[in-house]
Amino acid sequence: MQDALFDAYGRTTFVADTPRGRLSLRVGRHSAELDALLAAHGVATWAYVTAFNPGSRMLPGEANAARQRELERTVAARGFASYPGEGIGDDGRWPPEPSLLVLGIGRTDAMHLGREFGQFAIVYGELGQEAELIVCNGKGEE
Repeated sequence: MQDALFDAYGRTTFVADTPRGRLSLRVGRHSAELDALLAAHGVATWAYVTAFNPGSRMLPGEANAARQRELERTVAARGFASYPGEGIGDDGRWPPEPSLLVLGIGRTDAMHLGREFGQFAIVYGELGQEAELIVCNGKGEE
């Protein structure tokens, strides 16, 4: 199952709506537009995180929405700038998942945030680098 999840992340576009327009991010690719956004915020790191469907198990809509609101509150309380978006699979078999592009968060904190919200993995990056997939706990369990 883990290989299938890695493949799914690789076949997903992670979009975020920012003041500079809509960004499209992919694992293994660099984004000059995201670098410009990072520079404008004076930070060099970012993560793309969702609270939807922990452990890659489909939850009812309201449960997912409540989890996402909690993620938004948590990110804001920790002082990070963030922008809403959604992860959109290339094949359309999995519904788009509302997500957050979190600016200025370090690798370890991002991994812990993903784990806190039951995610198998998150997308992480640094200024000038390709986006990478970071496994949060290997199980996607809360």
